[in-house]
Amino acid sequence: MKKFMCLVLALIVFVGFSFGVTVTMMTPLTGADGAYMDEIVAKFNATHPGIEVVHVVVESSLDMKNKLSMGIASKTAPEIMFIRKFDMPLYLQHFKGFTPDEWLNNYGIDVNDIFPGVLDGLVIDGKVVGIPLDIWIFYMAYNKANFAKVGLDPENPPKTRDEFIAAMEALIPITPAGLTPYYENPAWTWIWFHLLWQHGGDLLTDDFKKPAFAKAGIEACKLMLTMQEKGILPMQVADPGVSFQSGDSTVLITGIWTIQPWMEQLGEAFGYAVSPQLGTTKAVFGGSHVLAMPKVMVEDPKVLDAATTFMKYLWDNAIDWYAAGQTPARISIAQSQELKERLPHIYVVSQESEYVKQFQMFPLISEIEAEIAVYLDEILVLHSISPEEGMKEAEFAVQEILDDYWSRAR
Repeated sequence: MKKFMCLVLALIVFVGFSFGVTVTMMTPLTGADGAYMDEIVAKFNATHPGIEVVHVVVESSLDMKNKLSMGIASKTAPEIMFIRKFDMPLYLQHFKGFTPDEWLNNYGIDVNDIFPGVLDGLVIDGKVVGIPLDIWIFYMAYNKANFAKVGLDPENPPKTRDEFIAAMEALIPITPAGLTPYYENPAWTWIWFHLLWQHGGDLLTDDFKKPAFAKAGIEACKLMLTMQEKGILPMQVADPGVSFQSGDSTVLITGIWTIQPWMEQLGEAFGYAVSPQLGTTKAVFGGSHVLAMPKVMVEDPKVLDAATTFMKYLWDNAIDWYAAGQTPARISIAQSQELKERLPHIYVVSQESEYVKQFQMFPLISEIEAEIAVYLDEILVLHSISPEEGMKEAEFAVQEILDDYWSRAR
């Protein structure tokens, strides 16, 4: 009997140890970056036998927000969200938060090591409710071989507006008919946001009550129209990937997530640099993936400990994630010799991280972006209205969205 009881006790201990705590992390990661995250999760699971992390992918922002809303209501949400920062505003009060001292002393995460502009909007009542792990920043991709063909220095890409315009004009003679040297889709609203911020503007006032984009937005549109008139930027909707990959076009100002594929496909012809300053203000478009925990899912101390243990693992091994094509949210890594030696392309682009501008933390940013896109299309693709007319109409439409939101929020 005594032997039997010992066996039962051993079995109970074995079962408890084998299963431990299972934590689900939901991310939007597909393709190559999803594979990078799968490898990181596998390494964690192999070295932490008491915790199993399950990686669930939901690519669409809308689907992710719907699942998160239902999950919070029913207490079936993932324990960890690896969420795009601009998808977070509706849920800020639902995420578990800690003071900076608590993050550091209890969980080993120093929020003071995060670029302030990236952390902005994630502090609620003195508590940090999300940990940005990365920055997906805009950079300039260019074809070194094409630069050399027209006498431009491949190792000294343009940094200012005048240098950029001059370089693009020099590239026109070797650019096939129907294409432009800077072959980007003028209807891609993120380019307009990038230029809006570089002209000192922002989308909304700080209190989110009024639009604030008209003046800088007009200047951004005028710059894009000037580039169209000079044959630098397409007049119509364009798909830039194939032309850039073939070498027919030369420059893209685009997201860091493209850098690894272009390096592999273009080889020695591929050049990368920080985004040139085309406006009056030092700024660059960016976003972040943020680690956050729905409160209702981490009420059990064991689950909270498991979730924060994995978050700390990602924090400590973040450089493995940056290899997927992200720049650091952590200041110490962005400035580190390790990053410079291991991922020189990421290091170069990350030197602009302190100037990153991100979408304001307003719940209806996506709806506002979609509304502005209608007028940008009329200005930059249909060429049916002037920048002044378009921005005036966009202001009116955005104000209606804001008024409706605040009337319901009272």
